[in-house]
Amino acid sequence: MSGDSHVALAAGYAAALAGWLAAQRALPAVWPGRDPFSFAHPWLEVLWALLAGGAVIGVGQIYQRGWLLPTTGALGPVLESVNQVIIFLPLAVLLAIRRQSLATAWLPAGRLGARLGAGIALALSAVVAFTLVRSGSDPFWKVVPRVFRPTNVPIAVQVFLEDVAIAILLVRIGAATEKPRVAAVVVAALFAASHLPAMFGGGAVGWEDLASLSLDFVLAAGVLLVVQRSADVVWFWCVHCAMDLMQFSSITGAH
Repeated sequence: MSGDSHVALAAGYAAALAGWLAAQRALPAVWPGRDPFSFAHPWLEVLWALLAGGAVIGVGQIYQRGWLLPTTGALGPVLESVNQVIIFLPLAVLLAIRRQSLATAWLPAGRLGARLGAGIALALSAVVAFTLVRSGSDPFWKVVPRVFRPTNVPIAVQVFLEDVAIAILLVRIGAATEKPRVAAVVVAALFAASHLPAMFGGGAVGWEDLASLSLDFVLAAGVLLVVQRSADVVWFWCVHCAMDLMQFSSITGAH
């Protein structure tokens, strides 16, 4: 990712996160303060979460080999969405086996309409900020319809399930360490480190690559620290999906 894209991405997330902080202050009933989650054996729950994550990766490898549902034809986007659900199914199995509520995956009950509506509004603000900062981007009134295309549904499903996976891991590391903020930083570091194989696979790693990795870490840590306050995947999923889509030139028009 270019430096210009990093700045635009940071601007988009900053607009959305600032907007959420303002919304939470104005609508405290939508996101009430929540006590940190606790488990009888928190480190065991971390282990279970890691095993579920490993299973997700394993099913993902099956998907990469083309052994899940075919995604050609008119039903391609629907079948691709189902594939994503299959890949992340171990997360649902984890919650069922451990008899844990959806709230421990940052999927609390109640006020869903308000949370989703806020997420869409914040995603729009992030898109506007991104297009204003990213040089060469089309104006936001052209970009927004591209973000909400039906063909992007599989990406939306994938991002939602990724966010749930991150929430599950972060909640359990936070409970085990009794330091939720430290857990957010640790998970952000793991996210940044996940880019290393691709970097090394592309050849020599230079200062520009390391700077990009550092920016990924700082951005991820800042995002997770704010989202952690809400303990809610729903609103952030809208923002995260929009920002992922903004990295495609077919969406922004920028090259």
